[in-house]
Amino acid sequence: MILRSLDTKRLLVIILFISIFVMSTQGIGDPDFFWHLRTGQLIWERRSIPREDPFSYTARGQAWVAHEWLTETILFALYSLIGQRGLILTFALLITCTFILVYLQCEGRPWLATFVVLLAALTSAISWGVRPQMLSLFLSALFLYILARKESHLWLLPPLMALWVNLHGAYLLGLALLLLHIVGEGVSLLRAPKEGGHRLKKLSFVFLLSGAFTLINPHGWRILSYPFATLGSQAMQAYIIEWFSPDFHQAQFQPLAILILLTWLTLSLSRSPLHSQDMLFLLAFGYAALRSGRNVPLFAVVAAPILSNQLASLWEGSWFQKRLSQKEQTRPNLRLCALNWFLLLLILSAGSFKAALSLQENESLQRQIFPVAAVDYLKEEGRRGNIYNLYRWGGYLIWRLYPEEQVFIDGRADVYGDEFIEEYLEVYRGRRGWRDILEKYKVDLVLIDRDSTFATLLTESPNWQQVYADELAVVFVRETQGD
Repeated sequence: MILRSLDTKRLLVIILFISIFVMSTQGIGDPDFFWHLRTGQLIWERRSIPREDPFSYTARGQAWVAHEWLTETILFALYSLIGQRGLILTFALLITCTFILVYLQCEGRPWLATFVVLLAALTSAISWGVRPQMLSLFLSALFLYILARKESHLWLLPPLMALWVNLHGAYLLGLALLLLHIVGEGVSLLRAPKEGGHRLKKLSFVFLLSGAFTLINPHGWRILSYPFATLGSQAMQAYIIEWFSPDFHQAQFQPLAILILLTWLTLSLSRSPLHSQDMLFLLAFGYAALRSGRNVPLFAVVAAPILSNQLASLWEGSWFQKRLSQKEQTRPNLRLCALNWFLLLLILSAGSFKAALSLQENESLQRQIFPVAAVDYLKEEGRRGNIYNLYRWGGYLIWRLYPEEQVFIDGRADVYGDEFIEEYLEVYRGRRGWRDILEKYKVDLVLIDRDSTFATLLTESPNWQQVYADELAVVFVRETQGD
């Protein structure tokens, strides 16, 4: 009986989620991971949430809204228990659960839904990793699932908002999803005035209650302005890669192009009317995805059920659907079931090997991305002083050197502000006045990438001495007080 239970449809779905889990099991290369981890440690040790910047000497005392404090606390607790490898597996499971929720919203299961969910997963894979953003992606999928499939569970949304606002700054997505759903419901009500009025009132009440629940956080009203301050930062929009618009010349954005084109084609051919909510979701999140690569995963999660549902309307009654139905009505073949079990075991073995390899390579990956050996040198030689460091290395330096040393800059762009980021870039690009900026902040050490223009400038400067270099990083120390 157990042998016969694994038919081709079940095998297909199992393979889908094994594939997503294996794809999302990848080494930790996010530059912000390490300062998140150190913040979590700080919260555990001090039993309080930081209100001012503790990590840099350039923004010391600057107000800091640690809006991801709960995620950071959980990250450090998990790290203490299961290490980096355990965190990788935990977030891989979280990403897999996200797409299980997407799958459950899709019509045309398993054939069409499996294809669409795989395409959505490939589209969103550009931002996967051990990152707080994955919690927002999961909660977005959960909100959409409840709104689409579980009307009796709407009461869960306000407490979920209270959780979300303490996990990640993208909590406003929850309110945006609710608001778009309400507007769509209102449009539908205008078309059919006698239907849906009760649901519209319920959704409106849940929206207002969810908004009120966002105030359940240690920062109070200040948390409400944080997302807008981030979106309004010109420096973040101009210099942080994940805020750039998708570059469709790059292979990683090809699944997005396919998802957009396939959705457009399906909508043009489908006989099923598109719900007002779905149209609003596609327009709002499609625009967001085209504006910033950071929003691409959200579009994938929103668009997949809509695409699958529209494809299902085309699929119904087609020749392919009839052929598959005829095959499904035939008696299960024992040999086919045995083959399915063999394939499943083979895929599980291959997936386990690939996931284990990714875990094993995590340390070597980080050595390729972060200045591990250079920091080892600084600690062994006891080099002290104000460090000018690469932006994307700041988080790693915080993890390795704090509290003995503080950084020049790290990934918390909201703490430093646009003006300071411009100063950082003036130095890194070797623009006129870079010496004055180093003097202004009394920089004693420079730790930057070896192949940068600034490294070449310091090599040619008589007042800076190179004391360390490897294939990735180089360290300079100031020879004299003036330069």
